[in-house]
Amino acid sequence: MNILSIFLFAISSSSDNLIVGLSYGAKKVRINFINNFMISFISGIGTFLAMLFGRTLLQLIPLKYSNIIGSGILILLGIFLLINWLKKNIDSKKSTEEVNEDASGFKHYENTLRNPEIIDTNDSKTIDFKEAIILGIVLCLNNIGLGIGASISGLNIFITSISSLIFSLVFIPIGYYIGEKVISDKLSRYSEIISICIILILGMYDLFV
Repeated sequence: MNILSIFLFAISSSSDNLIVGLSYGAKKVRINFINNFMISFISGIGTFLAMLFGRTLLQLIPLKYSNIIGSGILILLGIFLLINWLKKNIDSKKSTEEVNEDASGFKHYENTLRNPEIIDTNDSKTIDFKEAIILGIVLCLNNIGLGIGASISGLNIFITSISSLIFSLVFIPIGYYIGEKVISDKLSRYSEIISICIILILGMYDLFV
């Protein structure tokens, strides 16, 4: 069992929670412990199911190639996210209204992460239980590819899933505190590219270790 790989995975899989916390802190949208736990629990379950699926795929893959394939998935996912991040920065001159008009597919998912306050549908400045479930599902989607790749590369399913849950639970309040004290937009951009770099490092580390 590689503790460093699990640690890197947990940080990367929970990075969106940090971004959400930054945004909520800056816009004073509060979330209590129970709802924060629900978001983290859904994230942990998503990681577990994705890794379980990856472990099922592992039975169809020759053992000697499993680490290469798992690491390759993580590296390709990191490259895909990096390209998408670069495209978003190139297209950053588009207005928020134009982004909101496209409510389909990946754009809708991406817009929710960039503007998580839209989950607060009743504009109460508080995330209620129902809204927490929706946000948890949205954040959970980020862990599917990561979980499959990490499982195939050999990470322990239970420890990795629990680590993901714990980091998710901690990152939202940390992000909220930072976002409340400083401007969150720049930090959100840095958090995203840092997460992408961690995914690439994790994939390359598992490939050669």
